[in-house]
Amino acid sequence: MSSVRPLMHAIQSRDIDAARAALERDASQATDPLPGGLSPLMFALYNGAADIAELLKPFRPLDIFEAAAANDAARVASLISANPALMSQHSVDGWTPLHLATFMGARNSTLVLIGLGAPLEAVSENPMANTPLHAGIAGAAGESLAPLLIALGADVHYTGGSGVNALHLAASRGFESLCRLLLSRGVDRNATIEDGKTAIELARDRNHLGTAALLELN
Repeated sequence: MSSVRPLMHAIQSRDIDAARAALERDASQATDPLPGGLSPLMFALYNGAADIAELLKPFRPLDIFEAAAANDAARVASLISANPALMSQHSVDGWTPLHLATFMGARNSTLVLIGLGAPLEAVSENPMANTPLHAGIAGAAGESLAPLLIALGADVHYTGGSGVNALHLAASRGFESLCRLLLSRGVDRNATIEDGKTAIELARDRNHLGTAALLELN
């Protein structure tokens, strides 16, 4: 059997009609893991196919990673209440539930996870080796969610894989207000990533010239 099934193609092209047709032909595609182990629902969330993710939800109960990423705070709370160890587990691609919640901009799930004790200092088990703060800055609601994580105690100085810190990520996305916040917390604007680039250079590379100017002046 081919490793790439019709539902996977439909998700990649964000084609809800093709997804429905694929599931009508073979409903097992909704729950069978994809190559690499990701669930189809998680793959849909990663690909920005929220409507297909909704289509897949009724096929089986969401696991902790799916619930966190899909902003299903009630399901997150239920699963963790039954098994608190889930908060520190890692997904097949190396993320904790809090990493996934922050990356997807899932504010409700993020707040529930932190309220129940999910570790803000957790490090992903993949080459990025980063924290939920890094994942949040890189994700869908980076500039609005990161200040909340910082206020709740996230370590702004942690450096992940390839030497990437929170300021590097914020600068690369042109998040000026977040850069100001990180600078005010003492993050070094001259710190370099693995290839020797500073946050200023990363901002320039992405054509965030206002952010680069801000970093030069502070």
